[in-house]
Amino acid sequence: MLIDIVEGAIDRTDTGLRKILAAQSRMRVVVALVVVGAEIWFHLSTPDAMVGRLVAVSLAYCAYVSVMILLVRSPARAPAQHLLLATAVLDPLALSAWLVVFGEYGSIMVGFYLFTILGFGFRTGRPLMHLCQLTSVAGFLMVLLSVPFWQQHPVIWVALLLPLVVVPMYAGALIKTLRESREFAERESQAKSALLAKVSHELRTPLTGIITATELLAAEVSYESVTRRTDTILTLSNELLREINELLDVARYSARAEQLEVAPFDLGQKVKLVCDALDAVAAKKGIGFSVALDPDITDLVKTDAHYLGRVLLNLAGNAVKFTDRGRVDVAVDLLGETETTYQLRFSVEDSGIGIPESFHASLFEPFAQVEQGPDRRYGGTGLGLAFSRQIVELMGSELQFESKLGKGSRFWFDLTLARSKAPLELPDSTLALPAPPPIEPLRILVAEDNETNLMLLHELLVGDGHEVTTCASGMAALDALVEQEFDLLLLDYNLGDMDGVRLLQTYRFGRTNPARAMFLTADTSPQTAVRLRDSGGVGVMYKPITLARLRMAIRDLGKPDDVELNASDPTPVAGSSPRPSRPVLTAIVASPINAGVMEELKSVSSRSEFFPNLLAEACNDIQRNAQNVIDGLSDRQYAAVRDAAHALKGVSGDVGAVRLVALAGNLMAATREELDLAQDRWSTDLAEAVRATVVALKKEIQRAQGGVSADGASSL
Repeated sequence: MLIDIVEGAIDRTDTGLRKILAAQSRMRVVVALVVVGAEIWFHLSTPDAMVGRLVAVSLAYCAYVSVMILLVRSPARAPAQHLLLATAVLDPLALSAWLVVFGEYGSIMVGFYLFTILGFGFRTGRPLMHLCQLTSVAGFLMVLLSVPFWQQHPVIWVALLLPLVVVPMYAGALIKTLRESREFAERESQAKSALLAKVSHELRTPLTGIITATELLAAEVSYESVTRRTDTILTLSNELLREINELLDVARYSARAEQLEVAPFDLGQKVKLVCDALDAVAAKKGIGFSVALDPDITDLVKTDAHYLGRVLLNLAGNAVKFTDRGRVDVAVDLLGETETTYQLRFSVEDSGIGIPESFHASLFEPFAQVEQGPDRRYGGTGLGLAFSRQIVELMGSELQFESKLGKGSRFWFDLTLARSKAPLELPDSTLALPAPPPIEPLRILVAEDNETNLMLLHELLVGDGHEVTTCASGMAALDALVEQEFDLLLLDYNLGDMDGVRLLQTYRFGRTNPARAMFLTADTSPQTAVRLRDSGGVGVMYKPITLARLRMAIRDLGKPDDVELNASDPTPVAGSSPRPSRPVLTAIVASPINAGVMEELKSVSSRSEFFPNLLAEACNDIQRNAQNVIDGLSDRQYAAVRDAAHALKGVSGDVGAVRLVALAGNLMAATREELDLAQDRWSTDLAEAVRATVVALKKEIQRAQGGVSADGASSL
């Protein structure tokens, strides 16, 4: 029930309430100084007997102020709510003691009663205010009974008592109305943000299907008229996706679901991504587009790479959108530097249509847009600039602009960013990394219930000279662990009969020197991340597994620091910090499989039969797991759907089946409601993606058997 006494406090945590107590303590110090000053004046004009009482009360009050300051700064000694309750009684009693000592001159200080009462009301709400009010009235009654002056002037006493009774009652009604209005506004804001996030998410799901279906159509049909139409659909879909992303980002930022995650990153890499994203769009419009980074910026910088890139992409994207001739220039200039910081100016300048002066004041308001006429030629939601300004302010700067109608605009902001000379840690999914040389052979146990994954891991490890034992189930792995000793365990998280965590715990029970274990999984959910983090394993690798990542992980096991468990999305953009809770929509290439992965798989083993056998096994696994997903959707067995989708994602990632990886990931992340409302669509999309993938894999098998090689970049 104690929580009811602070109904008006915005922050009801112990820390928040102690901030209120600290503010009250500072006010008591001010009051003490005023009263002591008054005491000195009285000392010069009052009898010695009164001086003694004044000194005694002053010392007592100073002791009270000091004790409260100590208690406020010592959370372990007294809860904040107990202190608030105590001060609501002690503050007016201390004031009453002063009035008794000051006698007739105490009428000057009666107003402090109201000051104290209303202070509790506006800081903590009505309960403590009314408690303070009752104590004040009782204290003022004590003053009447103790001081002859008030007994001789009861009318004056009553006149001063009435405000103590009436004003807090009226203030209480106002405080209640203000609190209800604030709570209503907060609920409305949260509801709008939640609705915006949900609508944005619901729009992204069918849009993914539209893009996927269009890509498939573009890949399968070569008629010029069809190609032209599919290009139009993809262009419009990507534009719609950009607007949906803005809606979702603004909703999450408003709901404070996202905070800045400061980490070192390569600013040149981030600027290059902006260039890559917009260069083709600008070229299609026939306008110039350049991105310039000051060459003196040589170190990494620290801030939230994702949000900084989002701001630059918003500003540069708007500039390209509203420029029909001329050029757009993005620049990062070095304004100054110290040994530890860079002072940078980020600017985007265009020669576009410009912004009317009448619209300058409302430019950064959400959903604000210049009138575009009935055809809405430029489109947009009007959220990009509002969101960009909020992020720039969160980074400690201000987004500024200048513009002339018909001549173009310039937006810029200055940031002071910490420099980092530490080498940049690239994400695990960086496929461009060359594989490091293999280390000394180890005895390795691989537990994986998917035959394709098992075959691939076995071939990779044996190729590096390791002694490998493979098991297709948890029980088989336990049997092997009883019979043999191993240096390293590679455990799939989702085994058929048990999960990898339970397998590891069972193995370690009663052992004094167990082998190190690393988990393999395609499940990037936060729940799985927590379980893996607390499992006792030394690391986790997300599928698909590359030879480079596998070698680096095994090599790092010999270092003092273990491989860190990382539950982030396995395919983040280089230089951005991991964001596990952020949904990801990736562009889907026209081919259902990655040609580079095919080339990498061919290089895994020198045995000619390995590659076609691996793909044949993958086709079987893909079809079996996909059928399990479809059956689960039909029977509304959504736990089985998620397990089958996890297995499908793992085997698809191993053979570069990019469409199936994306689709399986979406199935794993979908809620029961989403699966229930769109069973047919999920099943249809999955069946079509499986059909196209199997056809592509069988073509690769035929090429391998016929000696034909597909070109592609090296990845796995």
